[in-house]
Amino acid sequence: MIIRTVIISVIFILGFIPQIYGQAILSGKVLYKQQNIPVFGVNVLVKDPEGKNTMTFGVTDDKGQFLIQIQSESDSLLIEFRSLTIQEYQMVVSNVSQQILVEVEEAMQEIPEFTLKSIKNPITAKNDTISYSVEGFATPNDRVIADILKRLPGIEVLDNGRILYEGRGIHKFYIDGMDLLEGKYNLANKNLPADAVESVQVLENHQPLRVLDSLVFSDRASLNLKLKRKNVWVGTGDVGVGASPLLWEGKFSPMVFRNNLQMINTVQSNNSGKDIAEELEVLTLDDLKENVGSLAGFKPWFGIPDLFVPNLHKERFLFNESHLFSANVLKRNANKIEFRTNVSYLHDSQRQNGQVRTAFFLPMDTVSIQEDHHNRYVRRDLEAELSWIKNEKKGYIKNRLQLNVQNNVELGLTHLNEIKRNQKANLPLVSISNKFHTLKPVGRQLVDVRSDVTFRRANQSLSISPGGFEQQLTEGVSFERLVQNLESQTFFLNNSIGLTKGLGKGWTYSGNAGLLYQLDVMESSLSTREGSEEAVQPFPYVNDISYQQVRTYLKSKFTLKQESFNFSFDIPMSYLNVQVKDPVAHQGLQMGRMIFEPQLFMKYDFTGKWNSVVRLKRKNDFKGVQDLHYGFILRNFRTFRQQATAVPEVVDHSLAYHLNYRDPINSFFANFNYTYAFMDFNTITENQVGASGEIVYRTLDLQNSGETHSLNLRSSKYMPLLFTNIILTGLFQHRTREQIINGDLAVVAYQVVGPGLELHINPKSVVNLSYKANFNFINSTVGENSLGRIQQLKQTAELDVFPVENHLLSVIMEVYDNRFGENKDLTGFLDLRYRYRIPQSKWDVSLHAQNILNNNNFGTFTADSFMIREQSFMLRPRQVLVNLNFSF
Repeated sequence: MIIRTVIISVIFILGFIPQIYGQAILSGKVLYKQQNIPVFGVNVLVKDPEGKNTMTFGVTDDKGQFLIQIQSESDSLLIEFRSLTIQEYQMVVSNVSQQILVEVEEAMQEIPEFTLKSIKNPITAKNDTISYSVEGFATPNDRVIADILKRLPGIEVLDNGRILYEGRGIHKFYIDGMDLLEGKYNLANKNLPADAVESVQVLENHQPLRVLDSLVFSDRASLNLKLKRKNVWVGTGDVGVGASPLLWEGKFSPMVFRNNLQMINTVQSNNSGKDIAEELEVLTLDDLKENVGSLAGFKPWFGIPDLFVPNLHKERFLFNESHLFSANVLKRNANKIEFRTNVSYLHDSQRQNGQVRTAFFLPMDTVSIQEDHHNRYVRRDLEAELSWIKNEKKGYIKNRLQLNVQNNVELGLTHLNEIKRNQKANLPLVSISNKFHTLKPVGRQLVDVRSDVTFRRANQSLSISPGGFEQQLTEGVSFERLVQNLESQTFFLNNSIGLTKGLGKGWTYSGNAGLLYQLDVMESSLSTREGSEEAVQPFPYVNDISYQQVRTYLKSKFTLKQESFNFSFDIPMSYLNVQVKDPVAHQGLQMGRMIFEPQLFMKYDFTGKWNSVVRLKRKNDFKGVQDLHYGFILRNFRTFRQQATAVPEVVDHSLAYHLNYRDPINSFFANFNYTYAFMDFNTITENQVGASGEIVYRTLDLQNSGETHSLNLRSSKYMPLLFTNIILTGLFQHRTREQIINGDLAVVAYQVVGPGLELHINPKSVVNLSYKANFNFINSTVGENSLGRIQQLKQTAELDVFPVENHLLSVIMEVYDNRFGENKDLTGFLDLRYRYRIPQSKWDVSLHAQNILNNNNFGTFTADSFMIREQSFMLRPRQVLVNLNFSF
């Protein structure tokens, strides 16, 4: 330790020796001659004796004084004194430390006329708000605000419209500071005219609850659209027709934005491949909904086998007939109470056609099957929501009532190894919930009360003809139809009360105690049918299960909020009691467990540009009735599943590290995210693959583990002088998990490496260019056996040409290169779009020719667990549309 200190000290001293040697200090004072008044702001230039090179300089202060350090081997120096208020003066002095007194003549210097041209940086920062000027990033090709968001440096927009900042999804989405859409912000991004928005604001460290703003920090970012005008009526619309076959598009989206009223309404319909259902997806992660046992992850029990959706723009493969209506109103009264209503209805019919060749890599063998799928999905979805909100510094209250009614149907015709099977799944669902939350000051603390009540019912069925699994069900005798019926009901209740209190010196305590109750009831039956005869299968092909969960919990959280350091430590304790009964199976279990799920969070701001975040978390996840049933359930025409185990438990230990850099002045943003997770499971899935591709999944009681490493890199640099935004990305993922495959325990590993590049050049005149390239290298292994390497390359480019005013010609090119071993699929696409903007109006006419090369199929390779799929997906044929577009 002493030796290291001495070495550092010597290096430190030696570093200053050249600066000490030959250094002179020149100081003095500049006065007006005769008046003897100090002169402020005079530039003092120190040059070599010949006056060619300026070595250093200084400026006089308000007392006329200056002090300059000089490092030169010259014997003499030339000193010049310049200012707009004096006559230039020169003098020669010796290169030694000295003080001088200079008297100058007062004079006014004339500046020759010149023109200063500059390009304003469209990104500004103030405190925790970064503002992007829409005008600075807009091009003539932009219609809605989503067109601009995807080009903003530091902001990432995923294919489904989800917005990320510093690698994480935004917390809230506002329009002029109001939360109209509660996470369904695609309705705004894909319909709000781009020219109605003045700026896009990223609100860093945004605390959405004003009563907590000074008590509880937030590390999440939100986004706000600042409109150009107040009290405005705006909107977009289009009408289009085309071929082939007969195509249509229609949209009308009127909107109102006032100080106390906001409305976004839309009516849409098309059969041209546009997925308008995406506009109803909830994309934000609301921290207020992080209740234990949340029902957000419900999925249908069964359905027809889906084709793997390719990494391709949906408009290229989506065969649809879609109709959408959505009305969203937010009204704020004089008491600052907000009433919000969101109602939407979707009728969406989609078709998928394709072929799949699947190779199952088993420990002792490889099974290959070929399937030809013709799928149709009919989605009928009604959603209604009524909210009452008051969000002030003095308190917070919100009540949210939601209703969801679905009547979805899936139809499938599949040829498996030349055997044709028809499938039909009826998937109705009804769900109603009410969420209440209030924070109210009582004395010197805040009282926190929450209540969450949900009821859901699903009565679903799956029919397959001709039936399958003859060996398991009828001793090899074929039958006409196989029918799986299932009815489930869920009741969920979570109530809690707590308090939040400031402890001084930046510390805050938050705690709450509560009770969670959940009851799931599920009945299922499986029957074979031949003509009018029906045979109901006995156990193990029936279920009559009830799953009851009661959890009492006490949560404590300590937070520290300082200027450059934030810290929080969660100490949640709970006692969980689970009871499971199935009288048909004569099975049941009861479990009681004390649970401890600590979380640690730290964030440190090194400077105004760098910050680092560390998260440590332990979480116990107990699965519900969808992962615990004693009888078999038919999941699709070739998959049975039985999960007769103890209560499935996943213990997840995770570490997340984030390093973020932002420099809005120089328009440079970068983030590095690394996540490590180690998971312990008390159950394991056994996969039994038959020679014909039929799979039976059984869950067994066996301790096993899994591990995940994930690394993401993203940097973006905007160069205003070149109107160019460059984005570099990187992805690395490595996952391992133990599985039982045909009786043998094996470790299944999956690894993907994916670099990427984006380039956007938008000078707004003559031409615009966008280019994006993504690579994926995928490796999978089962035990010591490699399944092979998949390579994927996706390149997209768009060139916009503006030949004359009001005319635009766009060329869109895409190239996809998919390889697996010696197999290769190379597919290219070419689109053309011409647009004419009617002068002095907000109307334009466009002609869009899509898939000019008329590619009919798209091939890709995917890896999943112990299988490799080679898929050929049917594409939309060449088509041409003429559209009349307008905004107001």
